[in-house]
Amino acid sequence: MSAPPKESVIRAPGIPHLLVVVLFCFSGFALLLPVSPAWAVSGGADEFGAGLVTAVLMAATVLAQLCVKTMLRKLGWTRTLVLGALLMGLPAPLQALSDHLVPILLTTALRGAGFGIITVYGSIAASALAPRGRQGAAIGLYGLAIALPQVVLTPAAPWLMGTFAVPAVIACGVLPVLALPWARALGHAVEARADSPAPQGGPTQAPAPATTVLRRILLPLTALLLVTAAGGAVLTFAPQFTATPTLAATGLLVLTATAAVARWGCGELADRIALRPISAVLASTACAGLALIASAVGSDSDTVLVLLAGLLLLGAAYGGLQSLTLVQAFNYAGTENRHTTSVAWNIGYDSGTGLGSLMLGLAAQVATFSTGFTTMSALMAAAALTILLTGARPAASRSADSRPRTRSRTHRSRTRQKLPRG
Repeated sequence: MSAPPKESVIRAPGIPHLLVVVLFCFSGFALLLPVSPAWAVSGGADEFGAGLVTAVLMAATVLAQLCVKTMLRKLGWTRTLVLGALLMGLPAPLQALSDHLVPILLTTALRGAGFGIITVYGSIAASALAPRGRQGAAIGLYGLAIALPQVVLTPAAPWLMGTFAVPAVIACGVLPVLALPWARALGHAVEARADSPAPQGGPTQAPAPATTVLRRILLPLTALLLVTAAGGAVLTFAPQFTATPTLAATGLLVLTATAAVARWGCGELADRIALRPISAVLASTACAGLALIASAVGSDSDTVLVLLAGLLLLGAAYGGLQSLTLVQAFNYAGTENRHTTSVAWNIGYDSGTGLGSLMLGLAAQVATFSTGFTTMSALMAAAALTILLTGARPAASRSADSRPRTRSRTHRSRTRQKLPRG
């Protein structure tokens, strides 16, 4: 494998604009993620109503993600980005006007639609704008820009609500609108790269059917689903399975900060080393982390250090596998299938987060939190073993990459058939 080019990723055309847009958009999202449900509770909603706020957010996100390809075709790159930022930001001041559940659900659904647009758009942009040979580094930077607001604002949200008026905090969710000055330049940069012909003068491949793309990227999507299920479970239930609010906040900070660093670092590594071994290592790391968490949660003794060590290991896998699975998915699917790959990856991420919360909640109700984490640890062990035993590239991807050689062999076969038989 030849060494990747030394071209700077952060100075590549469009990348600075992408990072600024992502920082503004995800800051608004991270801030309101815990605040909107609390706002509904202050207005008289019960726990089901609070959970419904997050459920509506995720449902609207997934539905919008399925429509992004159509939006890009009809509106273009710049207008689609503007629409996503406006849908994320403008409903926030409207939500601050009323703490009744119905208005909160309506404005949350609009914000979820905008979030769905931005997530698919952003992952396509990170892949398209990456300098040649630096796709992993670009995706790592993109992941870091996503993770930083979550590290800072999501744990700070309870303090902000206790210090300032809640409507004022919610109104700050308008932050995505501040990304609009960079939208035009980013839209033009992505359009120039994402819609460009195949590199090196090669033939432009027609996009494959969605089922074919999903078959090619099944393994990285499965790893993503499992690790985000584990991360989502911790993010949702940390206050319930920890002894004190301080420990819950500390644990969440360990998880999110480690994930942010790992997401950036593994993106950088993805351009330099083989992805399968490090993916297996990270899956094993998640397995070990979940086992430590299960041990700490299920013990009556003081196991704070064991819990934090488990969250540290899980955070490394949670962040690292997000970058690696996105790089693998784009590599396996091919550049002509960026749209489908981005939608599938983002839906896998959001579905994994929701599924993990559901699984752990059900396990805690039927048995214990420790049982739920032990089950997740076993699933991650199976994923690590599958990654190790599976070839470096899926069979569908290999056949796709071998198509030019197949055509060449077919051409030679036809040439031989045309030769006169002696």
